[in-house]
Amino acid sequence: MRVAIAGGGLAGMATAVKLVEAGHQVEIFESRPFMGGKVGSWVDADGNHQEMGLHVFFGCYYNLFALMEKVGARDSLLLKDHTHTFVNEGGRIGELDFRFITGAPFNGLKAFFTTSQLSANDKLRNSIALGTSPIVRGLVDFDGAMKTIRNLDRISFADWFRSHGGNQSSLDRMWNPIAYALGFMTRRTFRLVAC
Repeated sequence: MRVAIAGGGLAGMATAVKLVEAGHQVEIFESRPFMGGKVGSWVDADGNHQEMGLHVFFGCYYNLFALMEKVGARDSLLLKDHTHTFVNEGGRIGELDFRFITGAPFNGLKAFFTTSQLSANDKLRNSIALGTSPIVRGLVDFDGAMKTIRNLDRISFADWFRSHGGNQSSLDRMWNPIAYALGFMTRRTFRLVAC
């Protein structure tokens, strides 16, 4: 069967790969001169990378990396220093700096314990909540952790975080700004606070 796919974003490429693997002939029609959709970028006349949209890939996105490998895009990933910068009221800068000699979870611990974005109480409350996270369980029981994570689809991160000892101050100063920046929540559900 011959199949035409409109759009060469992640969904179009993933669909094309599956159809080709099933023996079909596929042609992707993309209006831009590059593939990738919202995860695509190009270099402008000044040599700057222009992004089509926010695209942050975490190391646990195994299926995405497998797709990128299949379509020959894995080597095009640009790695960046993993930091989050917060610009607070009055221009005060806060940062979560994940750069560390080791990877997860130690780089995350370093980032949370050294950030000026959170008070000592906030850090303690984050430690309690995140210490009970299924992500910690995933270090020793990946399948069990993923089952727990999938069962959390009906609860917001904020509700889960507060129910496990996290506090509203941490949500206001760090987690909500991160979620807003990543496009996980709209400005209507996000409130700015003085830090």
